[in-house]
Amino acid sequence: MSSIPSEPSSRSILRSARRVCVKAGTSVVANENGRPSLTRMGAIAEQISELSERGVEVIFVSSGCVGMGKRLLRKQARMMMSLKDMNNGHSKDDEVEDSKHLPERN
Repeated sequence: MSSIPSEPSSRSILRSARRVCVKAGTSVVANENGRPSLTRMGAIAEQISELSERGVEVIFVSSGCVGMGKRLLRKQARMMMSLKDMNNGHSKDDEVEDSKHLPERN
């Protein structure tokens, strides 16, 4: 691969790499509402595929999974809390008290 004359030397080195690690945080893999950004993740997947086809080993790391995982766990906790409430006859006041133990929102 030839390097582009105006690119920084770090780019030139990256072009000759046999293995790269791509790290995407929550702001990259999630929309503002916390849901997965399928558009962005699709674009990342396409770029990783292109690198892979050129023989580059790609390691994808996403700390964004933590943010999405917390959201899912909160949802599951609320769902389980509702089932417990139905089975144990808890009042709405108990729900408010129980919700204090849910993970914090980011």
